[in-house]
Amino acid sequence: MRDVQRTAVYPENIASEDEVESGVTNDIKIDFSAIPDHVREDLAAATFECVRSFLQQPGGREFLEARKKAKKKAALSAAN
Repeated sequence: MRDVQRTAVYPENIASEDEVESGVTNDIKIDFSAIPDHVREDLAAATFECVRSFLQQPGGREFLEARKKAKKKAALSAAN
C-alpha cells in the first residue's frame, strides 16, 4: 500500500452566509492540483469500478437510465 499524505484545503470564504443553510452549501470547490496524481487515479479507478458493478446488478442500468431521463425532463421544464 502506498504511503498517502493527506492534505486538507480550506479556501477562505467559500460561501457567504446567504449561501449556507445549516452549515451546508450547494457550491463545492475542489482544488484538484492539491491532490496527488496517484490519489486521483485511485479515486477514478474506484469510482469506475463502483459504477461498473452497479450497472451489472439487476435493474441497475434501468434505474440509471430512468434517473437520467427524469433529470433531463426536469431541466427542460425549468428552461421553459
